[in-house]
Amino acid sequence: MFKKLLVVVIVVASLAGLIGAAAAFFTDTKVGGDNVFTSGTVILNTSPITGTITLLNMAPGDEFTVPVTVTNAGSLPLRYAVTSVATDDGKALMGQLDLAIKFHATSAAGCDEAGFPLFGESIRANGDLGSLVGLNVIGDPAEGDDTGDRTLAASDLEVLCLNIKLPDATGNAFQAATTTATFTFAAEQTANND
Repeated sequence: MFKKLLVVVIVVASLAGLIGAAAAFFTDTKVGGDNVFTSGTVILNTSPITGTITLLNMAPGDEFTVPVTVTNAGSLPLRYAVTSVATDDGKALMGQLDLAIKFHATSAAGCDEAGFPLFGESIRANGDLGSLVGLNVIGDPAEGDDTGDRTLAASDLEVLCLNIKLPDATGNAFQAATTTATFTFAAEQTANND
């Protein structure tokens, strides 16, 4: 009996060794090349950068148009909005001056007074220049796709023609009045941003 038991133990031990050996297998590992992930950029440039308009000694009926080139210098499509905040000397000239904006696809040369009414899409017609608390003059700087926002593809540009007019009917209360308006351009990505 002892011999039979010993034979059974040896056979079981041999089978266990074979089963363990059967679990071994060949392996190989490869390391792939470097995978590169780069985030895009949203960069909005304007030219000129500051002080686009200085109008002195305006008389009722005077009208001036100046170009501002807006460029998407980033790698992602973007949309932008423009606000105007004005200061006032107490005579409320900022509410008297009319601001109209048109755009030209590529050329600042088209932003002269003679050509202004004839080309481009009107963005804002007969709007005040600005207000003490800020005024949306193009689109809305709130996040997301807002009515009036302008879009630019990467490396694209457009020219805004800013037209400022002191209306013909401006009265004596606006003599020697001064206002200063600051335009703020706010841009955001369009991808995944409804």
